[in-house]
Order: sequence, then C-alpha cells, then structure tokens
Amino acid sequence: MLRAASCPCWRRSSRYVETSIPAALPLELPPAARPRSRGRGSLRWGRGGVTLILLLATLFSALSMGCVKVYQPVSGLNRPVVIDTQVANFQDVRLAIYCPPGDLVNAEEARALCRKVGLLFENQGAQVTTFSSDRRHGDDSLGNGLEDEEAEQVSEPAPIDLAIELRGRQVHQAVNELSWVLFIGTFTLVPGVSEFTFAQDVVIRDASGFLLVSDSLQGRVVRYSGAGMWITNKILRLGLRDKEDRRIGDKPHGELSEDFYGQLSQLLFNAKMQWQVLQEAAPAGSAD
Repeated sequence: MLRAASCPCWRRSSRYVETSIPAALPLELPPAARPRSRGRGSLRWGRGGVTLILLLATLFSALSMGCVKVYQPVSGLNRPVVIDTQVANFQDVRLAIYCPPGDLVNAEEARALCRKVGLLFENQGAQVTTFSSDRRHGDDSLGNGLEDEEAEQVSEPAPIDLAIELRGRQVHQAVNELSWVLFIGTFTLVPGVSEFTFAQDVVIRDASGFLLVSDSLQGRVVRYSGAGMWITNKILRLGLRDKEDRRIGDKPHGELSEDFYGQLSQLLFNAKMQWQVLQEAAPAGSAD
C-alpha cells in the first residue's frame, strides 16, 4: 500500500524533472551557443546593413546630382559685336522669322525660340512676324505656320523686307568614360565629364529670296557632374571670383543667350545694310 501510494508521487516528480531540465538548459549554455539569440542578432544587423546601404546610395545619388555646366563659344559666337542691341537698329523694317523644328529642337521649343528672337528685334524697332515652319522659296504666301493669333486671321500675308531662318542642329556629343570611372571610384569627388556641341544656322534673305547672309553659330556646353566640382564652384562664387568672371555656373544660358542674340543682331544689321545698298542700286541697274 505504501509502495503503491508512493508511485504516483515518484512519477509526478519524474515528469517535473523531465520537463524542467530542457527549460533550464538554455540558461546554462554560453552565449555563442544560443541559436535564438544569434538569429535575432543577425536579423538586427541585416536591417542595419540594409539601412546603411540605402543611406549611402541616397548620399551618392545626392552628390552625383551636383552639376556644373560650362559654356564655350566655338565658332561665330565669339566674334565682336559692333552694334548696340538696346537702340532702334531696325526701324520700320518688316521682318519675318522662321524657326522650323529639327533634330535639336522640337515644335514647342522652336515656337519659344521664335518668340524670343521676335521680341529681340521688336525692341530694336522691327515689325516682326514669326513662323514655325520652313520658308518655301518661290512662294509669296508666307502664312504657313504663322504663330500670332491676330496675324492668322489676316487673309493676305503681310509684305516683308527681310526674312531670317534659324535651324538648330547637333554637331557632336561625347562622354569621357575614364572620368566617370573615377567619378564612381572617388564617390563623385572627381567629376564625370560629358560635352555637347551645337550649331545654329542663320540664313537671311530679302523679299525676293535673294541670299544676303548665311552663317553658322557654334557653341559647346561641357557638363561636370559630381560633388567636388559643385562644391568648388559654390565656394568660388561666394567671394573668390568677381561677378564679371563668373563664366561657369549651374545654368550658363544667360551667357549663351547674350552671345547668340548679339551675333544674330549683328548678322541682321549686316544683311540690312546690303539690302539697302541693293535697293539704292536697283534703279540705276534697271535704267541701263
């Protein structure tokens, strides 16, 4: 009876010992042998590593977005300009401006160019009509591609004295591959260099289609991408470089526009002088 009564107690004690031993084992193992703790630690390190990689990638992208563009006149844009674009150089000259789209500019950009060039010559006293298509030589109808809404309602095209046609094209485009390898290897401290050379062909004729001026204005824009070049340029612009010497910047469009509008005005002025000479010589030639 006593032995039979003590058996359940022994069994309960055995169960207690058997169930309590596995629960106490992990507490006695060294930290390196704890699989659960190691798994949690590797999970935390994995998340931290991903976060660090994302931060580095974001920082690299932000630094690589620093861009400095340098404008360089190549041909035609660096010639001296004699006339003053702030005075009435084309008083009462009826001028037609044609800006056909091409491989360098689309239709919208061509219309914007025509508006800007038209405003340039209007400020110098010319009567301007702008077109966004090619001029068809030998056809007196100049209404194709007329941009002004009021001018489009005119049934007959307005007579002109001079017509100027502007065509933009790409001359050359290159990427310095070695500079971009150093750009990545130095985390954008060494700039990646790419360049683009463009040309603006200018043709000026009189109302009869006689060629007065034909020229090509070429320029180059060099792009330096990277944090090193961008930071250096910002420091120089803050105080180490005079205002008139700031030929380098994030947006060199002002310098390009100044050269382009000056050369365009000079070319039109030269064409106007030739046209006036031909007009004065026409009666003597017809009398002979």
